[in-house]
Amino acid sequence: MPRIEQTDWLETFVAVVDHGSFSAAARALHRAQSRVSTHVAALERALGGILVDRSHRPVRPTELGTAFLPHAREVLAALERGAEAVDEHSGTLRGRVVIGCHPSVSAGFLPGVLASVHAEHPQLRVQLTEHTTPDLVSGIAAGRFHIAIHSLASDPPSDDLLSVHLWTEHFVAVVPPGHPLLPADGQVRDPLDPRDLTAHPLIAIARPGAAVDPDTGGALSAWGLEIPLAWQSEQPQSVVNLARAGLGVGVLNALAARISDTTGMVVAPVGSLAEGRQVAATRDRRSAPSPSVDVVFRAILAAAPPAGVRPVQR
Repeated sequence: MPRIEQTDWLETFVAVVDHGSFSAAARALHRAQSRVSTHVAALERALGGILVDRSHRPVRPTELGTAFLPHAREVLAALERGAEAVDEHSGTLRGRVVIGCHPSVSAGFLPGVLASVHAEHPQLRVQLTEHTTPDLVSGIAAGRFHIAIHSLASDPPSDDLLSVHLWTEHFVAVVPPGHPLLPADGQVRDPLDPRDLTAHPLIAIARPGAAVDPDTGGALSAWGLEIPLAWQSEQPQSVVNLARAGLGVGVLNALAARISDTTGMVVAPVGSLAEGRQVAATRDRRSAPSPSVDVVFRAILAAAPPAGVRPVQR
């Protein structure tokens, strides 16, 4: 039987796979990159094979690494559950909960949630990792996160996952005052007609090489529109600034607009709330019970706004 002398080897291997590089894993673990390399190499010697394909960027597990990865995750999870069992016995939660989410959620929704959790359980550690929509559900299924907060624009979660709807929010248009989309008096009283977007260049969230982010793509589909993006960025603030520069109409979800600096711009809802972004919290049903995850999940559900996220106008 292989002799794995340190659980740090397992933690480091999992971090390298999850973060896609030795340097990113080193930053996440607050370890020197040389130490990360040493840990992975030691684990490979113990198992008698190569776990990580270092020639690929981002690095990825080999066939052997893919076979071993779920077992490494389970060992680490079992140790966390053991520590939680001790904590539960002593009445102090000191577990670790990883939440995968959109940047807008980590900036605009979770700070208040985490403040309330910390006030009640100061030893409990919550870590945030930010990803785009397609990576969040796959990340929860693969065990990279304990909880994911994501839109339902992609395929719905599988039966292995417990997904609870949190809120529905409008998509909004971000434009300078006096823009032709706005009423003559500049006062937005009702949501804008999505069909009016077709007369203007569109600016929205998208990965390099992608036509559009699934969230915005879902909205366009709900509106019955096919509009190619004139400009795109992965950052909501950049979408706002491109619109501020007069390059077109910025389209964001309301929460992304709320966390951005929209000073001097008009933020107006587009279409109906029913056509907006559906946001859910998801966890894995297959995971063993965890008091720490339970506490954080309940806090997220309790903090969800009952009527959606209201867009802001400055």
